[in-house]
Amino acid sequence: MSKLVTLEEAVSHVKDDMTMMLGGFSTYGSPEALLEGLAVRYKDTGHPKNLFIVSGITPGDKSESHEPLKGYSIGLNRLRADGLIGGVMIALADARAIGYKIQENKIAGYTLPMGALLNMVRASAGGAPGHLTKVGLRTYCDPRQEGCAVNEMARKKGPVVKLLEIDGEEYLLYKSVKPDVAFIRGTYADEDGNISIAHEALIGAELDMVTAVRNNGGIVIVQVKEIVRRGTIPARDVRIHGSFVDYIVKVQNPDHHRQCFITDTHRPELTGEIKTVTGSSVPMKLDPRKIIARRGAMELTPGAIMNLGVGIPAGVSNVADEEGIADIVTTSVEAGPVGGIIQTGLAFPGTANPDTIYPQTDILNMYDGGLLDITFLGAAEIDEKGNVNVSKFAGRSGGPGGFIDISQNTKKVFFVGAFTAGKVKPEITIEDGALRIKSDGNEIKYVKEVQQITFSGEYAISSGQEVSYISERAVFKLTPEGLMLTEIAPGIDLHKDILEKMNFTPLVSPDLKVMDARIFRDELMGLKE
Repeated sequence: MSKLVTLEEAVSHVKDDMTMMLGGFSTYGSPEALLEGLAVRYKDTGHPKNLFIVSGITPGDKSESHEPLKGYSIGLNRLRADGLIGGVMIALADARAIGYKIQENKIAGYTLPMGALLNMVRASAGGAPGHLTKVGLRTYCDPRQEGCAVNEMARKKGPVVKLLEIDGEEYLLYKSVKPDVAFIRGTYADEDGNISIAHEALIGAELDMVTAVRNNGGIVIVQVKEIVRRGTIPARDVRIHGSFVDYIVKVQNPDHHRQCFITDTHRPELTGEIKTVTGSSVPMKLDPRKIIARRGAMELTPGAIMNLGVGIPAGVSNVADEEGIADIVTTSVEAGPVGGIIQTGLAFPGTANPDTIYPQTDILNMYDGGLLDITFLGAAEIDEKGNVNVSKFAGRSGGPGGFIDISQNTKKVFFVGAFTAGKVKPEITIEDGALRIKSDGNEIKYVKEVQQITFSGEYAISSGQEVSYISERAVFKLTPEGLMLTEIAPGIDLHKDILEKMNFTPLVSPDLKVMDARIFRDELMGLKE
């Protein structure tokens, strides 16, 4: 098989100053062998230098140490050596070392909405000048703010997005790129170089990346788990045709081709190959996280198509399952799976027993068109205008992931999370059906002005969205005049526990209510009835 080469030969084709398309999505689908091989080559030879990386949710495990996985030795973090990368265009830096390099102005950093970025890759493949969309208007992606250039190095290199007006309406054009090389992975390659992704839990933008590189005269390099005989892969299962592929590397180290970073074995229930028998999820203990999830679950309506973010938002699904109403909605995640059981922690956004798995670009286009009825998302900062920041905080410019696509185009948006933040954990208990705050987080989340606008309250008002903000002690709604407090938890002192823990004074509803008492009791709330 002429395309089958050693790892050393494959990475030798990556030259200084190339633009690289990189496949993978967070803890899934990372071409680990290729990334490690390139890191070793750079260490030994000093080349290639100054690469520009284009990736969606970068391969990485979100960790900042060598525990519990391998921290900075995972995913795109492998290319963290000074001088190897000169810039990145990404949706989210799950490779934390890269996020810090952006913030420290050591590499040029462009962070784009995930759907806009993946559609830009598709536009590059088709020879179009870019992707035209409203996604990102009035956020930091808008050229009237940062234009996706999130540090000084990026701003000096020039804009990657342009504001246009068509028939009196504003749009953003995310400009196409001309890539030189692609690093992706598949499960199998046959003797003709045809690639199958049979054991991948997600369908990424790898085909668009490969086409963009191929149509620009570049080099496509694929790592696979196994080589199979010609004709073994059914035509419907060939994701990338062999004529698109230049070099194939068969992985030697199994750790470099895990289905997910935190799983040692292949899980066929994540790919839709089989359906496993699963019982109900374990109910959450009654704590502030469950209070938030319970209040969110009260907003579920039959027939709704729902998206859930990672962390506290995912608890809404757990409560819905406990209450026996999980089947009244259809869940989806921006990585492509629809239906099934969304995995938590570092296994997110894999989904067990999905009904279907769409390519990521396709599901995000559905979101952009208004598919979603309701979404529950996290928030790092919220300001008096209802703006939300999730893309720049804790000393890191991480990017928005699919947050902008989802939050800007969903009919009902709920930002859910703890009222305060910080490394100092609050001590909050539920006693006799009331919330008792003995100590609080050391950082304020409700600020006068967010560091970066990832969600625009102004745009939401103009587009008629319903937007709420739910914490363990308070519920706010977005109004044309700003944030309005509508509910407080039983046992909470309005001034001491809420107003004094904010950097602005919100509107207070004349009909201010106490949150539903059922939320603060151990027994089921009876949502099914």
